[in-house]
Amino acid sequence: MHGEVTNVQQRIIEVLAETGDYFRCLLRDKLLRKERTEKNVVTVGDRVFFETLQRDRGVITEVLPRKKCLVRKGAGKRGRHLDQVIAANVDQVFIVVAVKDPPHHNSLIERYITAARGLNLDVTIVFNKADLGIDEETAKDIQNYRELGYQVFLTSTLTGQGLEEVKASLKYKSSVLAGSSGVGKSSLVNAICRSDVKTAEVSDSTHKGKHTTTSSQVHFLREGGKLIDVPGMREFAISATEGLDEAFEDIAELSAKCRFRDCTHTVEPGCAVRKAVEEGIIDSRRLKNYSKLKTKE
Repeated sequence: MHGEVTNVQQRIIEVLAETGDYFRCLLRDKLLRKERTEKNVVTVGDRVFFETLQRDRGVITEVLPRKKCLVRKGAGKRGRHLDQVIAANVDQVFIVVAVKDPPHHNSLIERYITAARGLNLDVTIVFNKADLGIDEETAKDIQNYRELGYQVFLTSTLTGQGLEEVKASLKYKSSVLAGSSGVGKSSLVNAICRSDVKTAEVSDSTHKGKHTTTSSQVHFLREGGKLIDVPGMREFAISATEGLDEAFEDIAELSAKCRFRDCTHTVEPGCAVRKAVEEGIIDSRRLKNYSKLKTKE
């Protein structure tokens, strides 16, 4: 029987069969023994074949090839740890940050963008908790991302602001909802899917979110499409930088105007990128984030 993985809890894998029924499955031993390049054999969004054992139990016999995946780089040095596939067979990534409480970091946003663009995934940025008010710096960031061509939504689950626009963008697509803990992802899922997902508070001492989503979960939308909510991650290491020029298209275009082809945009004379920073065309924080990611190539 054919199905799609909707949740993974250690050894128990929830599969939605093509019949519309849910099955709790295990992996066949041969899949566990098979040599692989990723940490997890199966993840949410995977399309699988499985055999039924009893009414709602089964064994996964085959994981079909993945098309596009969001991947988190292994934490070890020199490739000693395998990458973790966060979600498989996705079309777009919704990067969720809070306007405040906790504060957003452009470096994290741009890491997600780089990973997504490297996989040719569309990117939307959601600034949640808009009811808390938007300061001047956040307003500038929103404007900058819009000028770079990204779709940006301002949302609030308290007032309902922006929710209908988000729903319209999710329709008929497989979308990943990604972001750090405490930014209100679970509240967004509840509002969009009319579900009852546990929500998080923010630590008063650290201003960082407390994890509530402990495993990736697929939510099917009534209007069509699906939303994959992934666990909050305070740090996100990308597995490759193929999408760097796409994520930083403004810097890539200016780099072609630098005097030296191998310009690092640090000390070289005739650097068009640094000149743009000095003139206020490019945010200095953006160049700093680009340089950090560039060193990982």
